[in-house]
Amino acid sequence: MVGPSGGGAVRPRPARVAVGVGVVLVVVVVVAAIAAGRASNASTGGPAGAAAPASSATRSTTAPTTTAPTTTAPTPPACDRRAELDAGPLDPPPAWASRVAAATTDPAWGDLQRSISVWVEGYGEIVAVEPDLALLPASNEKVLTAIGARLLLDPDSRFHTEVRRSGDHLVLVADGDPTLRSVGPHSLAALARQVRDAGITRVAGLQVDIARFEPATTARGWQDWQVPTYVGPMSALTVDDNRSRTDPAYLADPALGNGEGFATALRSAGVRVDGGVAHGRADLSAPVVAALDSATVSELSHDMLLRSDNEIAEALVREIGGGSTATGVARIADALAPWCLHLTGDAADGSGLSREDHRSAREWRRLLQAALEHPWADAVWAGLPVAGRTGTLSGRLAGAATVGNVRAKTGTIIGGSALSGYATTPDGRQVVFSVVVNGDPTASLRAISAIDRLVVAVTAG
Repeated sequence: MVGPSGGGAVRPRPARVAVGVGVVLVVVVVVAAIAAGRASNASTGGPAGAAAPASSATRSTTAPTTTAPTTTAPTPPACDRRAELDAGPLDPPPAWASRVAAATTDPAWGDLQRSISVWVEGYGEIVAVEPDLALLPASNEKVLTAIGARLLLDPDSRFHTEVRRSGDHLVLVADGDPTLRSVGPHSLAALARQVRDAGITRVAGLQVDIARFEPATTARGWQDWQVPTYVGPMSALTVDDNRSRTDPAYLADPALGNGEGFATALRSAGVRVDGGVAHGRADLSAPVVAALDSATVSELSHDMLLRSDNEIAEALVREIGGGSTATGVARIADALAPWCLHLTGDAADGSGLSREDHRSAREWRRLLQAALEHPWADAVWAGLPVAGRTGTLSGRLAGAATVGNVRAKTGTIIGGSALSGYATTPDGRQVVFSVVVNGDPTASLRAISAIDRLVVAVTAG
C-alpha cells in the first residue's frame, strides 16, 4: 500500500510504560500492578491479545464445519491498563506547562461541552479537561473502524463484484464494494464491457443479488436529512457512493436503482436487455462472465482515514459484522476487550454520523496510545491526515511546530468538532491527544481554531 506523502513527518515511537506521577492539570495515580495483567497476555502475541481475522471481503462458498463441544477455558484475570497509560514519572517544564494550560482557556471554546486529553511521553496526561465526558465524536469514529478492520479483517482481502449468467438471465452479485462507479476502470460500464467481450449480446433480464449485507439502508442514530447529503443509503451494491440520486424510490432501494444503471451500461456496451431489473439470488454454480475486485481492505482503510470517506467506513463495519452494522460494532468492542482499556463509549455506526455515537477524549487517546504497540500500527498511522499537507488536514495546522508533524483524524458534524492523533515535541517526546467539543453548531466550528491552538501549544515546546 502506498501511503500519503508525509514529506518528512516524524514517525511516532512506541509509547513507553511510565510508572510515576506527572502533574500539569491533573494528578495521575499509577497502578504498578498493571505489569502482571500485561504478562497474562504475553502468550497471545503482546499486551493487546489481538484477535485473528474473523472474516474476509471475499465471499466464501465453503460449508461451515461442525466440531465437538469443548471445555470452556478459565476466565483470565481482569486487567486494567488505564492508569499505566495515563502516567508519567517526570514533571514537565513549568513555562511550557503554563502555555499549554493557557490554551485550554482560549475564549474561542465558549460555552461548548469539551472533553480533552493530552498525553506526552515522560510527563503523562498533561491536559485533562472533562476527559471522561462522552460526546459525539463525529468522524473520529473512523479511528475505531480502522482499528477494527486491522483486528478482524484480512488486510489483503478485496470486495468482489461479479456477473453470473444463469440461463438467459444475468445476475449482478454485489459483495459490498463501496468504490464502484458508473463509468471508468472500476465501474458498471467496465463490467458491461466484460459481459459483451464474453460473447453475450442479448439477455432476457437482469437480477441483483445483495444478500451479502443486511437490507437496512441506514444505521442506528442516523437522521433523515443526513441521507444522501453526507452519506448514501447503504447497500451491498453501492455505485457513485449511492449519492447520485435523491428520489424516494432510489433512497429506499438503491440496489435496484443501481441495477437499472447496469442495464443501461449493458445496452451501451452492445448487450440487448429485453426484460426488467429485479432482486434475486445467484446460483453459485452458474458461470462468471464479468468480475471486478476493489482495492485491498488495507488500502480502503487508508483512504477512509485520509479523506474521511463515510461509505468505506460503513462497508468495513458491515463486513466485520458479516453484513450487519450492529454486529460489526459489537465485534470490534469484543476484539478490543483484551486491550484492558475498559472502554465504555457507545458506537452505532462506522462513520461517526450517528447521533448515538458517544466517547470521551480520554478513551480516544488511550485507544490511539495502545494501538501503537501493534505490528499494524504503521498502516493506521500512515492513513491519518498530515497537518498542512494531506487529506482533511491539508489546510490546517500549517505552522512550523505542526506541519508535517501532527497526524490526526478530524471530525466535523453539525454540533460537534473533534481532532485525535499523534505528534512529537521538539525534544522528541511522543504526544497522543484527543479533543472533542459539542454544542451550538456555529460555536463548534469556531472552536476548531481553539483546538488547533492547543495542539500548537503542546508541540511548540
